[in-house]
Amino acid sequence: MIDRYFGEQDRARVAAAVRDAEARSRGQIVPVVVEKCDHYPEARYRGALLAAGLATLVVVLAFPHLGAWELPLVQLGAGLAGALVSMWDPLERLLVGPRELTEAARERAVRAFHEQGLHRTAEGTGVLVFAALFERRAVILGDRGIDAKMGAAEWQRALDALLLGLRRDDPASGFCEAIGLAGGRLAESFPRAAGEERANELADELRISPS
Repeated sequence: MIDRYFGEQDRARVAAAVRDAEARSRGQIVPVVVEKCDHYPEARYRGALLAAGLATLVVVLAFPHLGAWELPLVQLGAGLAGALVSMWDPLERLLVGPRELTEAARERAVRAFHEQGLHRTAEGTGVLVFAALFERRAVILGDRGIDAKMGAAEWQRALDALLLGLRRDDPASGFCEAIGLAGGRLAESFPRAAGEERANELADELRISPS
């Protein structure tokens, strides 16, 4: 799934957006995309139970004379089929539920924030721009320095841009737009002085993970 949306040119676009944003400020922006935040075994259980329950209802109503030993076999077969069908992405998302998908994306983003060292920048100006493709969720997290000055509305603008890219099946453009918005705010609050040379604390490339 990731290769479908992030070819070599798309990755280069995202990295260029990070470089441009950081050139105007003292901030550090790290883009991360994850294919899937969790394996969601509960989707398999729910799919199996729903299929087995539906099969039971059909048997009771349509085949009342079916032998007592045959019903468990029907339930087992339906349950296995339900578990397999639940692996289809749209159905799996439905079985997991929006709340669980949001929580999984948030937890994975927090983990990525620490994995990428964004909590260790010199001035607390690290920004994570995170998207989860399967969940169709996005998260933007700022470290202590930028978070205090960004404000909820500014974060939401950048987040909306990233989510719009996901909905349009163009997450790379969503990343570029969100990075530009975050970078503009960083430039206002943590501007880089004319001619100032600063070490790039964190690499500009898009980080990609299957989970």
